[in-house]
Amino acid sequence: MRSNKMRSGLVAALLSCGVAAAPPNCCTKTIHRDVVVVGGGAAGAHAGVWLRDHGKSVLLIEKNDRLGGHTADYTDPVTGKVINVGVQAWMQYKDAFDFPKRMNVSTSGSMQFATLNYHYVDMKTGKPVEGWVSPGPDTLYPALQRYLTALEKYEDMVLPGFFNFPKKGADIPEDLLMPFGEFALKYNMSAAVPQIWDSTAQGLADTMHVPALWVFQASGVPMVRALLGQGAAAVPASGPLFELFEAVAKFLGGDVLYSSTVVSASRSPGKVTLRVRSGSGELTCVQAKRLVVAMEPTPENMAPFALDDAERAVFDKIEYSTVYAGILRHPSLKSGQAYTNRSPLPGSTNYTVFPTAAQLGRMDWVGGTEDLFQFTAVGTEADTEESMKALIARSIDNLIEAGTLARPEGGRGLTFSIFANHGKMHARVSADELRAGFVQQQYALQGRRSTYYTGAAFSAGFSTVLWVYNDVLLPKVIEGI
Repeated sequence: MRSNKMRSGLVAALLSCGVAAAPPNCCTKTIHRDVVVVGGGAAGAHAGVWLRDHGKSVLLIEKNDRLGGHTADYTDPVTGKVINVGVQAWMQYKDAFDFPKRMNVSTSGSMQFATLNYHYVDMKTGKPVEGWVSPGPDTLYPALQRYLTALEKYEDMVLPGFFNFPKKGADIPEDLLMPFGEFALKYNMSAAVPQIWDSTAQGLADTMHVPALWVFQASGVPMVRALLGQGAAAVPASGPLFELFEAVAKFLGGDVLYSSTVVSASRSPGKVTLRVRSGSGELTCVQAKRLVVAMEPTPENMAPFALDDAERAVFDKIEYSTVYAGILRHPSLKSGQAYTNRSPLPGSTNYTVFPTAAQLGRMDWVGGTEDLFQFTAVGTEADTEESMKALIARSIDNLIEAGTLARPEGGRGLTFSIFANHGKMHARVSADELRAGFVQQQYALQGRRSTYYTGAAFSAGFSTVLWVYNDVLLPKVIEGI
Protein backbone atom coordinates (compact mmCIF):
# COMPACT_ATOMS: atom_id res chain seq x y z
CA MET A 1 0.00 0.00 0.00
CA ARG A 2 2.79 2.39 0.91
CA SER A 3 4.50 1.92 -2.47
CA ASN A 4 1.26 2.73 -4.28
CA LYS A 5 0.85 5.91 -2.23
CA MET A 6 4.43 6.91 -2.92
CA ARG A 7 3.93 6.33 -6.65
CA SER A 8 0.70 8.36 -6.64
CA GLY A 9 2.47 11.11 -4.74
CA LEU A 10 5.24 11.23 -7.31
CA VAL A 11 2.80 11.51 -10.19
CA ALA A 12 0.92 14.25 -8.38
CA ALA A 13 4.16 16.12 -7.70
CA LEU A 14 5.19 15.85 -11.32
CA LEU A 15 1.94 17.26 -12.62
CA SER A 16 0.74 19.73 -9.99
CA CYS A 17 3.42 22.40 -10.33
CA GLY A 18 1.79 25.71 -11.12
CA VAL A 19 3.19 27.95 -13.85
CA ALA A 20 3.13 30.96 -11.55
CA ALA A 21 5.34 29.25 -8.96
CA ALA A 22 7.63 27.62 -11.53
CA PRO A 23 10.00 26.08 -8.99
CA PRO A 24 13.11 24.49 -10.54
CA ASN A 25 11.97 20.91 -9.85
CA CYS A 26 8.68 21.30 -11.70
CA CYS A 27 7.82 20.70 -15.34
CA THR A 28 7.21 23.65 -17.63
CA LYS A 29 5.07 21.53 -19.96
CA THR A 30 3.53 18.07 -20.29
CA ILE A 31 3.67 15.93 -23.45
CA HIS A 32 1.19 13.10 -24.02
CA ARG A 33 2.08 10.16 -26.28
CA ASP A 34 1.11 6.54 -26.84
CA VAL A 35 4.71 5.38 -26.46
CA VAL A 36 7.85 7.05 -25.15
CA VAL A 37 11.23 5.65 -26.26
CA VAL A 38 14.36 6.37 -24.24
CA GLY A 39 17.53 6.12 -26.32
CA GLY A 40 18.04 7.17 -29.93
CA GLY A 41 20.64 4.69 -31.13
CA ALA A 42 20.06 2.03 -33.77
CA ALA A 43 17.26 0.32 -31.81
CA GLY A 44 15.53 3.45 -30.51
CA ALA A 45 15.60 5.34 -33.80
CA HIS A 46 14.14 2.34 -35.62
CA ALA A 47 11.48 1.97 -32.90
CA GLY A 48 10.44 5.61 -33.31
CA VAL A 49 9.87 5.15 -37.04
CA TRP A 50 8.14 1.78 -36.63
CA LEU A 51 5.73 3.12 -34.04
CA ARG A 52 4.88 6.18 -36.14
CA ASP A 53 4.37 3.96 -39.19
CA HIS A 54 1.95 1.83 -37.18
CA GLY A 55 -0.22 4.77 -36.25
CA LYS A 56 1.02 5.42 -32.73
CA SER A 57 2.15 8.75 -31.35
CA VAL A 58 5.71 8.59 -30.07
CA LEU A 59 8.29 10.69 -28.28
CA LEU A 60 11.99 9.81 -28.46
CA ILE A 61 14.33 10.97 -25.68
CA GLU A 62 18.02 11.14 -26.60
CA LYS A 63 20.86 12.23 -24.32
CA ASN A 64 23.07 13.41 -27.19
CA ASP A 65 22.45 16.22 -29.64
CA ARG A 66 21.79 13.81 -32.50
CA LEU A 67 20.53 10.29 -33.11
CA GLY A 68 22.69 7.32 -34.04
CA GLY A 69 24.25 5.98 -30.85
CA HIS A 70 27.47 4.19 -31.78
CA THR A 71 27.17 5.41 -35.36
CA ALA A 72 29.41 8.43 -35.80
CA ASP A 73 31.68 9.87 -38.45
CA TYR A 74 34.63 12.20 -38.88
CA THR A 75 35.51 14.38 -41.85
CA ASP A 76 39.23 14.67 -42.57
CA PRO A 77 39.88 18.43 -42.96
CA VAL A 78 42.81 17.72 -45.31
CA THR A 79 41.15 15.42 -47.84
CA GLY A 80 37.44 15.90 -47.11
CA LYS A 81 37.12 12.12 -46.68
CA VAL A 82 34.23 11.09 -44.41
CA ILE A 83 35.19 8.19 -42.13
CA ASN A 84 32.70 5.99 -40.31
CA VAL A 85 33.60 5.71 -36.62
CA GLY A 86 32.20 2.99 -34.37
CA VAL A 87 29.71 1.10 -36.52
CA GLN A 88 31.49 0.38 -39.80
CA ALA A 89 28.74 -1.24 -41.88
CA TRP A 90 25.30 -2.81 -41.75
CA MET A 91 25.60 -6.58 -41.75
CA GLN A 92 22.91 -8.20 -43.85
CA TYR A 93 20.36 -10.04 -41.74
CA LYS A 94 16.98 -11.25 -42.96
CA ASP A 95 14.96 -8.28 -44.30
CA ALA A 96 16.64 -5.63 -42.12
CA PHE A 97 17.73 -3.59 -45.14
CA ASP A 98 14.05 -2.68 -45.54
CA PHE A 99 14.59 -0.04 -42.85
CA PRO A 100 17.18 2.05 -44.72
CA LYS A 101 15.05 1.59 -47.83
CA ARG A 102 12.04 2.90 -45.88
CA MET A 103 14.09 6.02 -45.07
CA ASN A 104 15.20 6.39 -48.72
CA VAL A 105 18.79 5.54 -47.82
CA SER A 106 20.66 3.16 -50.10
CA THR A 107 22.57 0.06 -49.03
CA SER A 108 24.42 -0.22 -52.32
CA GLY A 109 27.82 0.75 -50.96
CA SER A 110 30.28 -1.63 -49.31
CA MET A 111 33.11 -1.35 -46.83
CA GLN A 112 36.40 -0.19 -48.30
CA PHE A 113 39.63 -1.79 -47.08
CA ALA A 114 43.10 -0.33 -47.53
CA THR A 115 46.05 -2.68 -48.07
CA LEU A 116 47.99 -2.46 -44.81
CA ASN A 117 51.22 -3.81 -43.40
CA TYR A 118 50.19 -5.43 -40.12
CA HIS A 119 52.38 -5.45 -37.03
CA TYR A 120 51.39 -7.88 -34.29
CA VAL A 121 52.63 -6.42 -31.05
CA ASP A 122 52.29 -6.67 -27.30
CA MET A 123 51.00 -3.21 -26.41
CA LYS A 124 52.22 -3.60 -22.81
CA THR A 125 55.86 -4.00 -23.83
CA GLY A 126 55.71 -2.40 -27.26
CA LYS A 127 57.58 -5.35 -28.77
CA PRO A 128 56.53 -7.47 -31.74
CA VAL A 129 55.18 -10.87 -30.69
CA GLU A 130 57.86 -13.19 -31.94
CA GLY A 131 56.63 -15.96 -34.19
CA TRP A 132 53.04 -14.75 -34.41
CA VAL A 133 51.77 -15.21 -37.97
CA SER A 134 48.30 -14.31 -39.13
CA PRO A 135 46.27 -17.24 -40.50
CA GLY A 136 46.33 -17.32 -44.29
CA PRO A 137 43.22 -17.61 -46.45
CA ASP A 138 43.59 -21.38 -46.82
CA THR A 139 43.17 -21.82 -43.07
CA LEU A 140 41.11 -18.74 -42.18
CA TYR A 141 38.11 -19.25 -44.46
CA PRO A 142 37.54 -22.95 -43.73
CA ALA A 143 37.76 -22.14 -40.00
CA LEU A 144 35.22 -19.33 -40.41
CA GLN A 145 32.92 -21.73 -42.25
CA ARG A 146 33.20 -24.26 -39.42
CA TYR A 147 32.33 -21.49 -36.98
CA LEU A 148 29.32 -20.44 -39.05
CA THR A 149 28.09 -24.03 -39.34
CA ALA A 150 28.23 -24.35 -35.55
CA LEU A 151 26.49 -20.99 -35.07
CA GLU A 152 23.66 -21.83 -37.41
CA LYS A 153 22.59 -24.73 -35.18
CA TYR A 154 21.58 -22.14 -32.57
CA GLU A 155 20.61 -19.19 -34.76
CA ASP A 156 16.87 -19.39 -34.13
CA MET A 157 17.52 -19.81 -30.41
CA VAL A 158 19.49 -16.58 -29.98
CA LEU A 159 18.63 -14.33 -32.94
CA PRO A 160 17.17 -11.82 -33.30
CA GLY A 161 16.67 -12.23 -29.56
CA PHE A 162 16.10 -14.90 -26.94
CA PHE A 163 12.44 -15.42 -27.77
CA ASN A 164 13.07 -19.14 -28.45
CA PHE A 165 15.69 -19.71 -25.77
CA PRO A 166 15.28 -22.90 -23.68
CA LYS A 167 12.91 -22.43 -20.78
CA LYS A 168 15.02 -24.48 -18.37
CA GLY A 169 18.70 -24.07 -17.58
CA ALA A 170 19.20 -27.81 -17.96
CA ASP A 171 18.06 -27.56 -21.59
CA ILE A 172 20.58 -24.91 -22.63
CA PRO A 173 23.08 -26.48 -25.06
CA GLU A 174 26.52 -26.83 -23.52
CA ASP A 175 28.01 -25.15 -26.59
CA LEU A 176 26.45 -21.87 -25.46
CA LEU A 177 27.78 -22.17 -21.91
CA MET A 178 31.37 -23.31 -22.41
CA PRO A 179 34.19 -20.74 -22.49
CA PHE A 180 34.66 -19.50 -26.03
CA GLY A 181 38.27 -20.73 -26.12
CA GLU A 182 37.04 -24.27 -25.51
CA PHE A 183 34.32 -23.85 -28.13
CA ALA A 184 36.95 -22.77 -30.68
CA LEU A 185 39.03 -25.87 -29.98
CA LYS A 186 35.97 -28.17 -30.06
CA TYR A 187 34.99 -27.00 -33.54
CA ASN A 188 38.54 -26.74 -34.89
CA MET A 189 38.05 -23.06 -35.71
CA SER A 190 40.98 -21.51 -33.84
CA ALA A 191 42.35 -20.01 -37.05
CA ALA A 192 39.20 -17.87 -37.28
CA VAL A 193 39.50 -16.43 -33.79
CA PRO A 194 42.00 -13.64 -34.58
CA GLN A 195 39.62 -12.24 -37.20
CA ILE A 196 36.68 -12.54 -34.81
CA TRP A 197 38.64 -10.88 -31.99
CA ASP A 198 39.90 -8.04 -34.17
CA SER A 199 36.45 -7.34 -35.61
CA THR A 200 34.22 -7.05 -32.54
CA ALA A 201 34.79 -9.78 -29.95
CA GLN A 202 37.64 -8.03 -28.16
CA GLY A 203 34.94 -5.83 -26.64
CA LEU A 204 34.03 -8.70 -24.31
CA ALA A 205 37.18 -7.88 -22.28
CA ASP A 206 38.27 -11.48 -21.63
CA THR A 207 36.90 -12.98 -24.80
CA MET A 208 38.30 -16.46 -24.56
CA HIS A 209 36.84 -17.14 -21.11
CA VAL A 210 33.28 -15.80 -21.38
CA PRO A 211 30.43 -18.19 -22.25
CA ALA A 212 30.44 -18.74 -26.00
CA LEU A 213 26.88 -17.38 -26.19
CA TRP A 214 28.13 -13.83 -25.69
CA VAL A 215 30.70 -14.13 -28.48
CA PHE A 216 27.91 -15.40 -30.73
CA GLN A 217 25.99 -12.21 -29.97
CA ALA A 218 29.02 -9.95 -30.50
CA SER A 219 30.57 -11.69 -33.51
CA GLY A 220 27.92 -13.99 -34.80
CA VAL A 221 26.00 -15.09 -37.85
CA PRO A 222 25.62 -11.76 -39.74
CA MET A 223 29.28 -10.83 -39.38
CA VAL A 224 30.65 -14.26 -40.25
CA ARG A 225 28.45 -14.51 -43.33
CA ALA A 226 29.78 -11.11 -44.41
CA LEU A 227 33.39 -12.21 -43.84
CA LEU A 228 32.74 -15.30 -45.96
CA GLY A 229 31.07 -13.32 -48.73
CA GLN A 230 27.71 -14.96 -48.01
CA GLY A 231 26.11 -11.72 -46.84
CA ALA A 232 26.60 -8.03 -47.47
CA ALA A 233 28.46 -5.56 -45.27
CA ALA A 234 26.67 -2.53 -46.65
CA VAL A 235 26.95 1.22 -46.35
CA PRO A 236 25.04 3.96 -48.16
CA ALA A 237 26.28 4.79 -51.63
CA SER A 238 27.53 8.09 -50.21
CA GLY A 239 29.56 6.25 -47.54
CA PRO A 240 28.50 7.72 -44.17
CA LEU A 241 26.18 5.47 -42.16
CA PHE A 242 24.93 8.53 -40.32
CA GLU A 243 22.89 9.41 -43.40
CA LEU A 244 20.24 7.00 -42.10
CA PHE A 245 19.89 8.79 -38.78
CA GLU A 246 19.71 12.17 -40.44
CA ALA A 247 16.73 10.81 -42.37
CA VAL A 248 15.15 9.45 -39.18
CA ALA A 249 15.65 12.79 -37.41
CA LYS A 250 13.96 14.62 -40.26
CA PHE A 251 11.07 12.14 -40.26
CA LEU A 252 10.47 12.33 -36.51
CA GLY A 253 10.95 16.09 -36.39
CA GLY A 254 9.72 17.59 -33.13
CA ASP A 255 8.99 14.15 -31.65
CA VAL A 256 12.61 13.93 -30.45
CA LEU A 257 13.93 15.59 -27.30
CA TYR A 258 17.68 15.97 -27.84
CA SER A 259 20.30 16.53 -25.14
CA SER A 260 17.73 15.26 -22.66
CA THR A 261 17.73 12.71 -19.85
CA VAL A 262 15.10 11.13 -17.65
CA VAL A 263 15.48 12.26 -14.05
CA SER A 264 12.53 10.43 -12.47
CA ALA A 265 9.77 8.06 -13.48
CA SER A 266 6.53 6.48 -12.38
CA ARG A 267 5.45 3.25 -14.10
CA SER A 268 2.27 1.29 -13.58
CA PRO A 269 -0.03 -0.85 -15.76
CA GLY A 270 -1.21 1.30 -18.67
CA LYS A 271 0.54 4.47 -17.53
CA VAL A 272 4.05 5.87 -17.57
CA THR A 273 5.06 9.31 -16.36
CA LEU A 274 8.59 10.62 -16.89
CA ARG A 275 10.24 13.81 -15.87
CA VAL A 276 12.87 14.81 -18.45
CA ARG A 277 15.59 17.43 -18.12
CA SER A 278 16.94 19.18 -21.21
CA GLY A 279 20.46 20.46 -21.67
CA SER A 280 19.28 23.93 -20.69
CA GLY A 281 17.86 22.59 -17.42
CA GLU A 282 14.19 22.82 -18.42
CA LEU A 283 11.97 20.04 -17.11
CA THR A 284 9.32 18.39 -19.26
CA CYS A 285 6.77 15.85 -18.05
CA VAL A 286 5.90 13.01 -20.41
CA GLN A 287 2.80 10.87 -20.03
CA ALA A 288 2.54 7.72 -22.12
CA LYS A 289 0.83 4.36 -22.15
CA ARG A 290 4.02 2.40 -22.79
CA LEU A 291 7.75 2.90 -22.26
CA VAL A 292 10.42 1.40 -24.51
CA VAL A 293 13.92 1.39 -23.01
CA ALA A 294 16.37 1.43 -25.94
CA MET A 295 19.64 1.86 -24.06
CA GLU A 296 21.95 -0.40 -22.09
CA PRO A 297 20.20 -1.19 -18.77
CA THR A 298 23.22 -0.19 -16.68
CA PRO A 299 22.76 0.88 -13.05
CA GLU A 300 23.45 4.47 -14.09
CA ASN A 301 20.94 4.46 -16.94
CA MET A 302 18.21 2.73 -14.94
CA ALA A 303 18.61 4.70 -11.70
CA PRO A 304 15.87 7.27 -12.55
CA PHE A 305 13.29 4.53 -13.21
CA ALA A 306 12.78 3.42 -9.58
CA LEU A 307 13.37 -0.27 -10.27
CA ASP A 308 11.43 -2.87 -8.32
CA ASP A 309 12.96 -6.01 -6.84
CA ALA A 310 12.35 -8.15 -9.93
CA GLU A 311 14.03 -5.61 -12.20
CA ARG A 312 17.01 -5.14 -9.90
CA ALA A 313 17.42 -8.90 -9.59
CA VAL A 314 18.04 -9.03 -13.35
CA PHE A 315 19.98 -5.86 -14.02
CA ASP A 316 22.30 -6.15 -11.02
CA LYS A 317 23.67 -9.43 -12.39
CA ILE A 318 24.84 -8.02 -15.70
CA GLU A 319 28.53 -7.38 -16.30
CA TYR A 320 29.87 -4.94 -18.90
CA SER A 321 33.08 -3.76 -20.43
CA THR A 322 33.64 -0.28 -21.84
CA VAL A 323 34.49 0.29 -25.48
CA TYR A 324 36.14 3.30 -27.11
CA ALA A 325 36.69 4.05 -30.78
CA GLY A 326 37.86 6.98 -32.80
CA ILE A 327 40.55 8.62 -34.90
CA LEU A 328 44.00 9.57 -33.67
CA ARG A 329 47.20 11.10 -34.96
CA HIS A 330 50.78 10.51 -33.82
CA PRO A 331 53.91 11.47 -35.77
CA SER A 332 55.49 8.05 -35.15
CA LEU A 333 52.60 6.28 -36.92
CA LYS A 334 53.13 6.04 -40.67
CA SER A 335 50.68 5.56 -43.52
CA GLY A 336 50.04 2.06 -44.73
CA GLN A 337 50.67 0.48 -41.32
CA ALA A 338 48.45 -1.24 -38.76
CA TYR A 339 49.24 -2.30 -35.20
CA THR A 340 47.25 -5.07 -33.54
CA ASN A 341 47.52 -6.19 -29.91
CA ARG A 342 48.44 -9.82 -29.38
CA SER A 343 49.37 -12.09 -26.50
CA PRO A 344 53.13 -12.32 -25.86
CA LEU A 345 52.98 -16.11 -25.68
CA PRO A 346 55.15 -17.61 -28.45
CA GLY A 347 54.00 -19.74 -31.33
CA SER A 348 52.55 -18.94 -34.75
CA THR A 349 49.45 -21.04 -34.00
CA ASN A 350 48.65 -19.33 -30.71
CA TYR A 351 45.19 -18.29 -31.91
CA THR A 352 43.15 -18.75 -28.75
CA VAL A 353 45.08 -16.54 -26.30
CA PHE A 354 44.45 -12.80 -26.41
CA PRO A 355 44.98 -9.69 -24.29
CA THR A 356 42.33 -8.76 -21.75
CA ALA A 357 40.94 -5.37 -20.75
CA ALA A 358 42.07 -2.75 -20.27
CA GLN A 359 43.91 -2.70 -23.59
CA LEU A 360 44.40 -0.86 -26.87
CA GLY A 361 43.19 -3.39 -29.39
CA ARG A 362 44.32 -1.93 -32.69
CA MET A 363 45.39 1.12 -34.67
CA ASP A 364 44.83 1.00 -38.44
CA TRP A 365 45.82 3.66 -40.95
CA VAL A 366 42.81 5.12 -42.73
CA GLY A 367 43.40 4.71 -46.45
CA GLY A 368 43.35 7.91 -48.49
CA THR A 369 44.43 10.11 -45.59
CA GLU A 370 47.80 11.54 -44.68
CA ASP A 371 48.13 10.53 -41.03
CA LEU A 372 44.82 9.34 -39.59
CA PHE A 373 44.53 6.06 -37.67
CA GLN A 374 41.36 4.39 -36.47
CA PHE A 375 41.60 2.81 -33.04
CA THR A 376 39.59 0.49 -30.84
CA ALA A 377 40.24 0.18 -27.10
CA VAL A 378 38.48 -1.82 -24.42
CA GLY A 379 38.32 -0.99 -20.73
CA THR A 380 36.85 -2.42 -17.59
CA GLU A 381 33.73 -1.05 -15.91
CA ALA A 382 36.05 1.05 -13.75
CA ASP A 383 37.73 2.80 -16.68
CA THR A 384 36.96 6.34 -17.81
CA GLU A 385 37.70 8.39 -20.91
CA GLU A 386 40.71 9.87 -19.11
CA SER A 387 42.13 6.49 -18.06
CA MET A 388 41.68 5.07 -21.56
CA LYS A 389 43.28 8.06 -23.26
CA ALA A 390 46.21 7.64 -20.89
CA LEU A 391 46.38 3.90 -21.70
CA ILE A 392 46.44 4.62 -25.44
CA ALA A 393 49.20 7.20 -24.99
CA ARG A 394 51.17 4.78 -22.82
CA SER A 395 50.77 1.99 -25.39
CA ILE A 396 52.19 4.19 -28.15
CA ASP A 397 55.04 5.25 -25.86
CA ASN A 398 55.74 1.54 -25.24
CA LEU A 399 56.03 0.99 -29.00
CA ILE A 400 58.48 3.87 -29.23
CA GLU A 401 60.59 2.78 -26.26
CA ALA A 402 60.82 -0.76 -27.68
CA GLY A 403 61.97 0.58 -31.05
CA THR A 404 58.87 -0.70 -32.85
CA LEU A 405 58.05 2.93 -33.73
CA ALA A 406 60.52 5.71 -34.45
CA ARG A 407 60.87 8.41 -31.84
CA PRO A 408 58.99 11.54 -32.94
CA GLU A 409 60.80 14.73 -33.74
CA GLY A 410 59.90 18.26 -32.74
CA GLY A 411 58.07 17.39 -29.54
CA ARG A 412 54.81 16.51 -31.24
CA GLY A 413 52.70 13.76 -29.72
CA LEU A 414 49.32 12.07 -29.63
CA THR A 415 46.15 13.92 -30.62
CA PHE A 416 42.60 12.61 -30.91
CA SER A 417 40.60 13.83 -33.88
CA ILE A 418 37.54 12.08 -32.47
CA PHE A 419 37.26 10.03 -29.29
CA ALA A 420 33.97 8.12 -29.11
CA ASN A 421 33.09 6.72 -25.71
CA HIS A 422 30.63 3.92 -26.37
CA GLY A 423 30.26 3.37 -22.65
CA LYS A 424 29.28 0.07 -21.08
CA MET A 425 28.64 -2.58 -23.71
CA HIS A 426 28.52 -6.33 -24.29
CA ALA A 427 26.10 -7.16 -21.47
CA ARG A 428 26.75 -10.65 -20.16
CA VAL A 429 26.42 -12.99 -17.19
CA SER A 430 28.21 -16.15 -16.15
CA ALA A 431 27.37 -19.66 -17.28
CA ASP A 432 26.03 -20.38 -13.79
CA GLU A 433 23.60 -17.46 -14.06
CA LEU A 434 22.45 -18.71 -17.45
CA ARG A 435 21.81 -22.15 -15.99
CA ALA A 436 19.91 -20.53 -13.11
CA GLY A 437 17.46 -18.94 -15.55
CA PHE A 438 18.83 -15.45 -16.19
CA VAL A 439 17.48 -15.17 -19.74
CA GLN A 440 14.02 -16.28 -18.68
CA GLN A 441 14.02 -13.76 -15.80
CA GLN A 442 15.25 -11.06 -18.18
CA TYR A 443 12.55 -11.66 -20.75
CA ALA A 444 9.88 -11.84 -18.05
CA LEU A 445 10.46 -8.10 -17.61
CA GLN A 446 8.99 -7.39 -21.05
CA GLY A 447 5.71 -5.56 -20.41
CA ARG A 448 6.20 -5.36 -16.64
CA ARG A 449 5.08 -1.95 -15.37
CA SER A 450 4.23 -0.94 -18.97
CA THR A 451 7.93 -1.17 -19.87
CA TYR A 452 9.58 -2.97 -22.77
CA TYR A 453 13.26 -3.35 -23.62
CA THR A 454 15.18 -3.29 -26.86
CA GLY A 455 18.87 -2.96 -27.59
CA ALA A 456 21.94 -5.19 -27.52
CA ALA A 457 21.40 -6.38 -23.94
CA PHE A 458 18.20 -8.10 -25.08
CA SER A 459 19.32 -8.94 -28.62
CA ALA A 460 22.73 -8.71 -30.32
CA GLY A 461 25.20 -5.96 -31.10
CA PHE A 462 24.36 -5.44 -34.77
CA SER A 463 22.08 -2.67 -36.01
CA THR A 464 20.38 -4.97 -38.49
CA VAL A 465 19.64 -7.63 -35.87
CA LEU A 466 18.16 -4.97 -33.60
CA TRP A 467 15.83 -3.82 -36.35
CA VAL A 468 14.55 -7.37 -36.86
CA TYR A 469 14.26 -7.79 -33.08
CA ASN A 470 12.08 -4.67 -32.96
CA ASP A 471 9.85 -6.13 -35.65
CA VAL A 472 9.09 -8.96 -33.20
CA LEU A 473 8.91 -6.89 -30.00
CA LEU A 474 7.04 -3.77 -31.01
CA PRO A 475 3.75 -5.43 -31.99
CA LYS A 476 3.60 -6.60 -28.35
CA VAL A 477 4.26 -3.03 -27.17
CA ILE A 478 1.24 -1.60 -28.98
CA GLU A 479 -1.23 -4.33 -28.10
CA GLY A 480 -4.28 -2.72 -26.54
CA ILE A 481 -3.41 0.91 -27.29
